[in-house]
Amino acid sequence: MKKIKICSWAVALCLVVLLAAVCAAAQSDMPRISIQELKALMDKGTPVTIIDAQPKNIYDEGHIKGAISLPASKRIALEDVWSIPSDQLVVTYCDCGPGEADSADAAAQLFLFGYDVKVLADPSIKGWKEAGYPLEKKK
Repeated sequence: MKKIKICSWAVALCLVVLLAAVCAAAQSDMPRISIQELKALMDKGTPVTIIDAQPKNIYDEGHIKGAISLPASKRIALEDVWSIPSDQLVVTYCDCGPGEADSADAAAQLFLFGYDVKVLADPSIKGWKEAGYPLEKKK
């Protein structure tokens, strides 16, 4: 009985390590989309779900119009993705600098749930703001 418990824990640990490795590898391989490409999709009315991977308090201060807050600091669970349409492009963004680590992490996790995901390339939200593209604040 003791051997079964140890084996179960070992298998669970291996799965967690494997999942973390897949997420890490997927982060750097996630496709990117420019701010101009995203704005063009929005202007055309193309269905796209935009995920803000910044902390909630920063999201509340101002985010891309229509974006959903899904902070990257946590593991995304099934209940987090139920409201995200699975039949359209999902774009993640953050304000974490080169490599877009937070948005790439969120994108990698969403990819594992089967979503078609792209990361908003640098300068990400900074470039969006500088271009004067639409933002909204939590009311």
